[in-house]
Amino acid sequence: MEFLSNIYPYIAILNFLMLSMLFILFIKYSSLLRNSFKYSYSKVCPDDRIEVLNDEKYYYYILNKIKSAKREINIIMFSIYKSEKTAELINELIEARNRGVMVRVILEEDVGSNILAQSRLSSKKVLVKFHDSKKTHNKFIIIDDTVIVGSHNWTDKALFQNKESSIALINKVVLEEEKRYFELLWGASE
Repeated sequence: MEFLSNIYPYIAILNFLMLSMLFILFIKYSSLLRNSFKYSYSKVCPDDRIEVLNDEKYYYYILNKIKSAKREINIIMFSIYKSEKTAELINELIEARNRGVMVRVILEEDVGSNILAQSRLSSKKVLVKFHDSKKTHNKFIIIDDTVIVGSHNWTDKALFQNKESSIALINKVVLEEEKRYFELLWGASE
């Protein structure tokens, strides 16, 4: 019995050391996990905003954003099919260009209707390029400090008949990332 009473302090010390080591390992590996998922958390600031743009709400939001654009409009669009409503969007892009807003558009080369959109926009001095190295399936717009991404093509079906979802984001980190992405594709397009 005396042996056991002498060993208790050593067992307590060993327990303390083992728990301390486990705690240190937990802290070390949890920070590694956090660092490996750096894009899974939000860098929130008070100016961040997200707007959900389901179905036709997208059209009216985009139309108003283009009308109020001050600096730049950058668009990557898989399909623009000329119709009454998309003609309004195209006309507003031309009006924005006439107000001095920089307007640039990247379209998918393999979509036939995009040629008509490119022709109309280019004839009014809007910069348009076709991206052809890979399928450009993006539906992506930057208007000043707002990034809009989602499933909406610029076709009447996508804007008013299909079930479509997009979001508008005002977030500096997202804006800078998407601007870099746009510039990368713009430089690689013809």
